[in-house]
Amino acid sequence: MAATGSNQKKIRLTQSSTDSQDKVPGRGGLHVPIWVATVLLLAALAFLVFPAARGSAETLAVEAAATEPGGIVVPIIFPFENRVSWTDTFGAPRSGGRTHAGNDLLAPKMTPILAVVDGKVDWLNLTGKLSSYNNLPYYNILLRGDDGNDYFYIHLNNDTPGTDDGQGGVQYAYAPGLTNGTRVHRGDVIGYVGDSGNAEDTVSHLHFEIHLGGYVAASAGQTRTPSAIDPYASLKAAPTLAEWIAAGKPPLTTGTTTPATTKTTTTPKPTTTTTTVPKPTTTTTLANGAVPGFTDVRTTDWFYADFAQARAAGVVTEAVDKRFRPYSQVSRALFTVYLVRSMAPSELDTVAAAETGETPVFTDVSPSYWAYNEIEVAARLGLVRGTADGTTFSPDQLITRAQMATMICRALGSDPNDGWAGTAAAAYLVYKDVPKGYWAQGAILMTNYLGLLCGDTKGCFRPEENANRAQAITMMARLLRLLEGGSGS
Repeated sequence: MAATGSNQKKIRLTQSSTDSQDKVPGRGGLHVPIWVATVLLLAALAFLVFPAARGSAETLAVEAAATEPGGIVVPIIFPFENRVSWTDTFGAPRSGGRTHAGNDLLAPKMTPILAVVDGKVDWLNLTGKLSSYNNLPYYNILLRGDDGNDYFYIHLNNDTPGTDDGQGGVQYAYAPGLTNGTRVHRGDVIGYVGDSGNAEDTVSHLHFEIHLGGYVAASAGQTRTPSAIDPYASLKAAPTLAEWIAAGKPPLTTGTTTPATTKTTTTPKPTTTTTTVPKPTTTTTLANGAVPGFTDVRTTDWFYADFAQARAAGVVTEAVDKRFRPYSQVSRALFTVYLVRSMAPSELDTVAAAETGETPVFTDVSPSYWAYNEIEVAARLGLVRGTADGTTFSPDQLITRAQMATMICRALGSDPNDGWAGTAAAAYLVYKDVPKGYWAQGAILMTNYLGLLCGDTKGCFRPEENANRAQAITMMARLLRLLEGGSGS
């Protein structure tokens, strides 16, 4: 996909000696301006002489509800796009004589949360009301399912992305445009994982409850039976959204059984859960700022300027479902797609094996794979070298920040992990969590210096961690600015 304007001036990869055999003769490639290569060398030298860390932050079908050996199975889809590991702590004791009324699914902050069934959302804290527990905003969702059950999501995000400040606001807790009474369909993003409420001092996670027949609180002296059931069996049986779609979206509600309890329309404050504040009684419509073609991006988002630049350059394209998924994690394939679209878009027109008759570079990336073209370009230009013995690419593995830094440097004409730069850099400690001699230390040093991929305010780079899509697109926009003669940061 060709970009427009100044972005057509793409770079030619200045091959390092270890990558030269990967260049395909006669294939137009990346053209690196001499000044970029010079900056890379001078920057490395300068950084080695005057090492200093930057301080900027970056920020399927299931059976009908039935009692199985493992418990009651309610037909739902999994509340995240990908499965996670968790333990069954339903009924575990909690402070004040309470018991745990759900399961805690651990996931990084800002992981998208999905509606597990069709229904309407309620109990949204759209006014930023503060928790009596810690005087910080808390965010929950009660999904009133069309199946007659209620689903309670607790501890949604209350932080500004990349921080733990408790000041993130509703835009980082709930999906754009969501308000009390909004109708949603299973698979819709409704919010984001966090640590609000009395989870502020624990790891981020989603506390998820299932209430058969509708929410019934278990308050002192109450004669009705609490409605919360152990959601573990239902979560284990739940397909992911992708699995359910791939299966042809089979009905999830056929034969669903629920207790003969009249569903309540007014419900008291939950007392068996980890939330200690009453549900909000007022609603507020979120601000405007929708971006045409994307339902989950707003012009007020922290990453919007970089997103817009990357979109204009053809790096980000409109998806069928109109979603960008800014806080979803990035796979090796997706990052490769972003990088090649940023650095070598003209190469994509000539790479398809069906047209060229070439054998795929990696055994686990066939011509039918969605990112085949970009991965082929990256391999033939030396941006990627594969995994294990180099014959595979592991496209669906999450990419680490260290791997990102390395690929970016290769795209800029050098792999500082090789040769003199890697050896020399081994003598310096740039980040306290990047030890001397770390395999990607040279690339981390270089991308840090150029302002392309930097550490956090605590002096850590987090080399083995992943990044989300918004962060990855920010890196691409910085690259584009650097290539156009500007500053990466």
